[in-house]
Amino acid sequence: MNARTSFTKLSFVLLFCFLTTGLFSNRKQEIFNFDRMITISNPEKAPPAIPRYLIPQDSKFLLSTDLRTQFYTSVEAFVSFEHSATKPELEKFYSEHMQSREWKLLQSDFKEEKTILLSEGFSRKVITVMIEKTDQGTSKVKIYFKKNSNY
Repeated sequence: MNARTSFTKLSFVLLFCFLTTGLFSNRKQEIFNFDRMITISNPEKAPPAIPRYLIPQDSKFLLSTDLRTQFYTSVEAFVSFEHSATKPELEKFYSEHMQSREWKLLQSDFKEEKTILLSEGFSRKVITVMIEKTDQGTSKVKIYFKKNSNY
């Protein structure tokens, strides 16, 4: 009887581990290369052109794209991620970070469902931040980067 209960407990533990492995495993990153454009599904980090201080900690990356020149400098970049902060908290975060850094806020559009912030930086770099609230109470952020100069 004792061997049978230990076998039942062991099989229960193994079954539990088998069923929960898919639930708790990290999503796998997929990389797609198209000449000078790199698109990554479930990336581990944002493209190098997007400043790190514009990505809040504990962000869950969904998609990123990086378009580079022949000299491997980014011309355009995009990152999409989810964050547990509310939409008003992220609006405050981006307004403060853009004003305190090299960015000049050119245009802002605050609506209940979506907020768009357009900023220009040194060397005619442009960043657009779009913040949307999701059905789960979290926020989805999309950041677009474009370098408008030839140097």
